[in-house]
Amino acid sequence: MTTPAEVPSDHLRYEIAQLEKLRQQIFSDMEALRTQEQNLRSYEARLRGSLPPLPTVTQAPFAGSPHEIDVEREKLSRLRALLEAERRSLVDERLAVREEKATLAQKAEELKQREAWLVTRERDAKAKAFAPPPGARKSASGSPFSLRLGLNEVPFAEYFRSQSKSA
Repeated sequence: MTTPAEVPSDHLRYEIAQLEKLRQQIFSDMEALRTQEQNLRSYEARLRGSLPPLPTVTQAPFAGSPHEIDVEREKLSRLRALLEAERRSLVDERLAVREEKATLAQKAEELKQREAWLVTRERDAKAKAFAPPPGARKSASGSPFSLRLGLNEVPFAEYFRSQSKSA
């Protein structure tokens, strides 16, 4: 039998073992991260070494008289205005395209509904066209679309008989 004093010590030993496993896992993860960081640093150094040096700028971007600088500033201002106008136009066109897509999607849905309604209506019309008259005999199969004639029967025979009686 286990005494109450042994149960907590077993539990404590289990917890200590779990903590030791976690500590070892953390240390191995830290070592893997250090290795990865070192690899990244060496890769960065190789990349920096392979790039050509950047040219140094010793001259001001606008060299010239104040009048020339003002002319260039005006050009820049006009170009910015044109760019802003194009941006607004592009935004307007995008909005128009979105609205057009929404309208097309709505019309496509309406068309699908109309086609479904038309199919149903055509099916009903065909059923009425091929249905036997109310006074006609029922076929053996019970289906209103099946037409079973005997060997000596002619389609629409009753119609022709009624025409000959009235004449």
